[in-house]
Amino acid sequence: MRVVVVIPVRDGAASVAACVGACLGQTRRPDEVVVVDNGSTDATALLAAQAGARVVTEDTPGSYRARNRGWRSAEADVVAFTDVDCVPTPTWLAELVAPFEDDPTVAGTGGAIVQDELVSASQRWLVERRFLDQAFNSSEAFMPFFATANAAYRRRTLERLGGFDEAFLSGGDNDMSWRIQALTDERLVFRPEAVVHHHVGRRLGEVTGRSRRYAAGNVLLERRWSAFPGYPPDPGVLARTRRVWQLPAAVAYRLMTHRPVSVSFVDAAVALSAERGRRQGRRAARTAVLAPVPVPGTGARPRRRVDQPV
Repeated sequence: MRVVVVIPVRDGAASVAACVGACLGQTRRPDEVVVVDNGSTDATALLAAQAGARVVTEDTPGSYRARNRGWRSAEADVVAFTDVDCVPTPTWLAELVAPFEDDPTVAGTGGAIVQDELVSASQRWLVERRFLDQAFNSSEAFMPFFATANAAYRRRTLERLGGFDEAFLSGGDNDMSWRIQALTDERLVFRPEAVVHHHVGRRLGEVTGRSRRYAAGNVLLERRWSAFPGYPPDPGVLARTRRVWQLPAAVAYRLMTHRPVSVSFVDAAVALSAERGRRQGRRAARTAVLAPVPVPGTGARPRRRVDQPV
């Protein structure tokens, strides 16, 4: 079984060598590491090549467009994805691809994403709120999904579904996992033993920026999936921003229970940033072309075809 690792990156000179080096240093060495330079203005491409990756170029911005460019440029049975701000542990790839070896019904796998630094309030918030927690993603109430910071898919599945939908600037990893469960008879497997250490910096802006992008992507996800059985309705702006107007009570509660109050302030900042993202997403949705997802018959429920560890 031929396995290729694809890493999309834009201006990642500070971290690309470490990421590529960790991918090549696996106990199950990949047949190739492909770095997709998505319009970098720094030395990303040079440093990636020096570290041992094959570099391809995708000038049009978009991480899902870059991922598609990467897997389509490679000969592989299984394509593993990670991000330039991640450093996989040495056994990551062996654990991530093991389910594909003996079971042809496995279409994709996902592993654990661990924040590698817990110094600032926003970094601690990430862990407490499970913001990048892949175990949380894999038990999502509608249908589970895997973030592409740590996921792998069979090439035939990517080909069958046309790859990641490039209309998404965020949320395309949710969409891919959901399409596998809704449109195929294949399944996904969560592998917590397949670990990548993910670095989100100390500044609050790194968290609120992610929240804004994810919220913008959620608008497109709602447009495509809202008619599908089980998709949660939009709770409305009051519910989405409750962390803001409940801030005084939340701070008082955390003081009484001797817990860090900074989490409540980050909650409020993230909620406000997400509302900005939703406005951006609504503007993008006006021109986005999204193929509809076939809706099953009345009373049908999502199939939730994800195996959890015992």
